[in-house]
Amino acid sequence: MAQSQTTAHIKDVESQAQQAAGNDNAALKAQIETLKADLASITDLLGEIGARRKDETVDAARARYESAKRDGERLYEDARHRANDAQDQALEAIRRQPATAIGIAVAAGFLAGLITSRK
Repeated sequence: MAQSQTTAHIKDVESQAQQAAGNDNAALKAQIETLKADLASITDLLGEIGARRKDETVDAARARYESAKRDGERLYEDARHRANDAQDQALEAIRRQPATAIGIAVAAGFLAGLITSRK
């Protein structure tokens, strides 16, 4: 009889151990599912942050481009006005002193010829 009680007790302990193992396994599965859901949420959040950063970077680059374009256009217009002013001044000087202008042109041509000709 003692042996049957021991056997029954052993079976009872085994049954309790299997139940505990089953409960632990179920709890572990639940924790894994929770971790999967958390990881998915983190992944989505990182994707949103990346998209926002990309949009911010594109907007900043676009603003810099527009600013540089405006500055370039302004500099171009300034240079164009200066060139037109210089041309007007040169034409006016030629009208006022045509002999001097012809003399300067002849001298410049002579120097250019000397520099470019090789003997």
